[in-house]
Amino acid sequence: MITLTLLHPVQATPVQSWSFAEDSVIRIGRAVDNNVVLYSAVVSRYHVELRQSDSQWQVVNVGTNGTYLDGKRVHQAPVSDGNIMRLARSGPNIQIHLHGETPVEALVPQPADLNVEVNASPSPATPQPSPSQGTLGTVVPEMPSVDLPSPVEPSPIEPSSVATGAALPLGFYAAGQYSFPKRSADPQKPLRYPCSGEASHPSVDCQANPVHRSSLVCTDCGLPLKIWRQIGAYRVLKPLGTGDNTFLAWREGHIVVLKTLPPEWLKDADAVGLFQEQATQLCTMSHPGIPKIYEAFQVEGQPYLVTEMIYGQNLKRWVIDRGPLSQVQAIHWLMAVCDVLDYLHRQSPALIHRNLKPMNLIRPTIPHGFKEVVLVNFGELQLLSLDAGTFVGSVGYTAPELQSGQGVPASDLYALGATLVYVLTGQEPDAFYRLGNQEFRLHVEDVPRLSLEMAEVIQRLTHPHLEERYGSATEVMAALQGLLP
Repeated sequence: MITLTLLHPVQATPVQSWSFAEDSVIRIGRAVDNNVVLYSAVVSRYHVELRQSDSQWQVVNVGTNGTYLDGKRVHQAPVSDGNIMRLARSGPNIQIHLHGETPVEALVPQPADLNVEVNASPSPATPQPSPSQGTLGTVVPEMPSVDLPSPVEPSPIEPSSVATGAALPLGFYAAGQYSFPKRSADPQKPLRYPCSGEASHPSVDCQANPVHRSSLVCTDCGLPLKIWRQIGAYRVLKPLGTGDNTFLAWREGHIVVLKTLPPEWLKDADAVGLFQEQATQLCTMSHPGIPKIYEAFQVEGQPYLVTEMIYGQNLKRWVIDRGPLSQVQAIHWLMAVCDVLDYLHRQSPALIHRNLKPMNLIRPTIPHGFKEVVLVNFGELQLLSLDAGTFVGSVGYTAPELQSGQGVPASDLYALGATLVYVLTGQEPDAFYRLGNQEFRLHVEDVPRLSLEMAEVIQRLTHPHLEERYGSATEVMAALQGLLP
């Protein structure tokens, strides 16, 4: 299989992708009969072909404006995994992914699509998005429809004062461990883009381009095509999921995720304070297995957390599309999760994920610190003390003590065991819960296709009593390591 990923022209993140499993020749150009159609003035009607001979792929230029492979102009050349192909001197960039076999990766096919996932956030329980979410810049077939206000015309954005706290009327600000990416060394210098030559307005050609019919940003210049709302220095492009507290936003050529409290919690001083407290703690986090966190701030009395957008496919969608994982593959991926949990649980105070499940584990399309799985949506805001009716977690994955508001590190280990059940069987763990010995618990003997050794690990992870579970994520990692051949 070969996957071609159109990269954002400014920040080099995925905009759209195409995967081919059977084709031996892939044609790219402006003409509609190409396999990949790109509407750009510098792209020829038939610009370039990728041809497979035996196990080797070659790029063959057939257009007049030239094709560049990793910056070098080529007529015909072999390609390797990760090469970036540029069409014309200033045209679109396409990254090439060749899905060859390695001892681990060969066990499961590589991702065939790109899904936008909501990132780390200190939020109360909200309705969960569907297992598959849409690709940035493409049609979103499975995203629940949202009635949006009419988009506003973009207005010039002055250089942000958020970094200094000057734009925060109530004074709440926390800087993350990662500086917000800057496109210019001079923050006072206005940003200009090739399509329009202006600081903030996409040209008429951008908006009229057929390829942008369902896009959020111009694939040539990187400017947002429509703005739904303005929040401080951030232009909100659209809501994410079905809730009203998570948004996709743009700032200075970069796509990020904004997280805030749902409207019903904004009048609760305790809820706002707890959000700020947890957002501040999250801003101290830095680990390759979690999204980058840039900053937390407040605008007009409402707090926000800014996080990196993780592009990839969640494990729930992965299993739905490709079937259950092998035991070896599941161990490799879940050991990476153990490493993240160990990091979170060693914080002071310990950071409890509270909603670990396959939908919150992402296979990143772009390598994320060499981690094969990234944990998102951690730090769920615990409001049970404020509202006894609030349930934080997911049925089948939530430990008994967490359902009553007593979250501890072992609660995440419980969810890890339930997650193992899903990725190994493709069935939700609540299908295997029943009453036995006066306790309602997951019965591993009912779970199909588990080795005896794996069943023992899952049984201990999901034991109803805390003292019977593993003592730490490090212990779980060692137990899983012992199951590898």
